[in-house]
Amino acid sequence: MPRLASFASLVSFVAACSGAAPPPTTSQPPTPTTTPPTTTPSTVPEPTVPAAIEPGSPCGAGDTCAAPLRCVSYYGIAGARGPKFSSCEIACDGKEGCPADLRCITIADGPGSVCRK
Repeated sequence: MPRLASFASLVSFVAACSGAAPPPTTSQPPTPTTTPPTTTPSTVPEPTVPAAIEPGSPCGAGDTCAAPLRCVSYYGIAGARGPKFSSCEIACDGKEGCPADLRCITIADGPGSVCRK
């Protein structure tokens, strides 16, 4: 008889487990409490900061220099066969045209007549 009771328990258990699955819950997914920040693409490029503001310093990215300097390109003593150089300069006429703290000098194998200290 104990075998019959064990068998009956097993049959009851299998019958209880073989029922239809419960219906899916209809709860909605949780809504976020914060919204992520939105970014808009910028159509205006970032300003380029010049390399330096001293005459004779290298030009910045995109051949930029701080005012009143401008980027001057030139070849050294080797001429066009050598490398091309560039620097931030204030051009002058060989004698005058420089701000008060600078004087006009001529650099023959460089940018020409420019203002320097």
